[in-house]
Amino acid sequence: MSHNGEAQATPSTEVQEREDTKPVDFSTEQPGALFQAPSTERELLPPEVKETADKLLKFLVLFPDYLTEAFGDYRKPMTTAGLVLVAGLTIAVADGVLDRLNTIPLFAPIFELIGLGFSGWFIFRYLLYADSRQELKGEYEQIKGRIVGHLNPSDAE
Repeated sequence: MSHNGEAQATPSTEVQEREDTKPVDFSTEQPGALFQAPSTERELLPPEVKETADKLLKFLVLFPDYLTEAFGDYRKPMTTAGLVLVAGLTIAVADGVLDRLNTIPLFAPIFELIGLGFSGWFIFRYLLYADSRQELKGEYEQIKGRIVGHLNPSDAE
C-alpha cells in the first residue's frame, strides 16, 4: 500500500487487466467513444422475453380494432348489459343514500307519510274511476310499445 491508503498495482495485475480488455479508440472528435450503448434496450432482453413483448405489443396495437369489431357485432347485447349494470349501480347507490337518510331522526316517518300521500293520489287519480283506469291502460300500452318497439306511427299521437 502507498502512504495515502491506496493499493498500488503490481506489474502482473496491470498485464492481466490489459489482456482482458479490448482496444478502445480514444478519439475526442466523436462523443461516446469510450462507451457504445446498444441501439435499443430490447437487445439486452432474452429471446423468449422479446417474443412475448412482440406479441403483447401487437395485441395492444390491434386492441382498438378488436374492440370496435366486437362492439359492432354485439352492439345490442353490450348496450343492454351496460344499461342493466348502470341500473343496478343506481339502485345500490340510491339504497345506500336512503339508508343513511333513514338514520336521521324524523326522516323515516316523513318518507312514510310521503309514500302514503303519493299512493292515495295515485289511487284517486288513476284507479278510482273507470275512465281514468282506461287512460292509465292507454298510457301503459303506449310506453310499453315505445320500449318494445311495436308502436305504429299513427299511435304516437
